[in-house]
Amino acid sequence: MTRARNAITKLLLVDDDPSMVRLLTAVLKRSFHEAIEVNCLTNPKDAMAWIEREVVEILITDLEMPGISGLELLQCAKRRNAFTQVFFITGHSTLDALMGAFEMGATDYLLKPLDQPQLIELVGDAQKRLRRWREALAGTLAETLAAQHSSKHLPVEMTDATKSPSVPIAPAASAGS
Repeated sequence: MTRARNAITKLLLVDDDPSMVRLLTAVLKRSFHEAIEVNCLTNPKDAMAWIEREVVEILITDLEMPGISGLELLQCAKRRNAFTQVFFITGHSTLDALMGAFEMGATDYLLKPLDQPQLIELVGDAQKRLRRWREALAGTLAETLAAQHSSKHLPVEMTDATKSPSVPIAPAASAGS
């Protein structure tokens, strides 16, 4: 198996309701065991700080929270990692808020009270999608490295923030070479 296939997915769960966080954490850990690293926070400001210093691949967040909204968390997560899969959980959002979430890159949403099997299915699908993307990026990176090695270009580096290839631009050859 490839490293991309075995990578542990980082998930962040954010809700200002501690009982919801406890319940969903238990459901996710029971369902995904060691395949997903479940991180959970009840304070959206702490979540914003966490996202700014860590790479989150799956974000499950309440849409409406005091201080910082789920939409702000989505924007920060997507800025750090465009591949982040974002799921909103909400009990009383408007159609405009949900449409705005999708326009900003949300993957899906769930209404409270949550359907646990549906949550497990959505997270499993996101994990599979992320695995496919990692494998595709790893293949692209390998091809790029091989091409650069054969033409003696600079090496490709993987960035922590996106886990996608960051290809430095090789300096232009001078006319006298």
